[in-house]
Amino acid sequence: MTACRMRTIAAGRVLACGLAIAAVLMSGCIVLGYYMAKDDVSDTASARNTGGDGKFDLKRPEGHVVVDRIGDLSGRLTRLEIEAAEMARRLGIAPERATVEPPSKEQAGERRPQGGPLLPLGGDAPLSAAATQQPVGDYGIGLSHLEAEIELLEASLDRMAGVLTDRELTTMAYPNRLPVQGRMPKISSGFGVRHDPFTGRLARHMGLDIPAAYGTAILASGGGRVLAAGFRGPYGNAIVIDHGHGLQTLYGHCSKLYVRAGELVMPRQKIAAVGSTGRSTGPHLHFEVIRDGKRVAPGQVLADVLARNPG
Repeated sequence: MTACRMRTIAAGRVLACGLAIAAVLMSGCIVLGYYMAKDDVSDTASARNTGGDGKFDLKRPEGHVVVDRIGDLSGRLTRLEIEAAEMARRLGIAPERATVEPPSKEQAGERRPQGGPLLPLGGDAPLSAAATQQPVGDYGIGLSHLEAEIELLEASLDRMAGVLTDRELTTMAYPNRLPVQGRMPKISSGFGVRHDPFTGRLARHMGLDIPAAYGTAILASGGGRVLAAGFRGPYGNAIVIDHGHGLQTLYGHCSKLYVRAGELVMPRQKIAAVGSTGRSTGPHLHFEVIRDGKRVAPGQVLADVLARNPG
């Protein structure tokens, strides 16, 4: 877990990309379905590519090639749509259904009467034959263009899947979850200066004291690797978890420990039980957050929890 790259991902950007990808995929399926329903193409395209009688005959060898290509494209689009739906589910959104009109007659190859000399933009030279040539084996129905678009979509989905995985790993490891089972009770001692419960004198307190019944489950506030699990002097039985990126959490005064050093733990996994071991006046969890080797206010990571459970 500590070796994982921890990046902060803009959730809004990922959500927008996911919706856009899903919409384009569904649009592609509609367009492809339209082409599959057509039994022929325009006389001009057929004459140019098949040299035949103006009809595209699926019984000819080139017809079988086109059918195979359409089947392959349809399968790839279906797979991409499934992947996009799964990505939307992981993001917690429902992709909007795109409304796409079937290709116009002109887009399908049935051109309206037009004419005039060929005048390229930015120059007087006519376009070369290579610039206007239909891709070999395309048969005038735009399959090569659709294949290129699908390849772009596949690459985009692969990149988005990587971004989403990084985002999920970052979210899983960040220790911002309630560290005790049930609703957090009123905090008995906060972070900062306090009157020491044993001496009565002012002293620093580097964590939160969360009172709970003896034996209450202590939960990992985030995913990570257990650095230490055992007796730690005034902390009593304690556990330290490394969450990566210099962030660690400590759970003290436990009555029982359920994990050992080196183990990987998941968020909210039961790692110990509340007790009163070490320098303690009663059963509670002493919870600390350590950033780059320094104790910091746990409110920096538990802000949402503390806001829902003021005390």
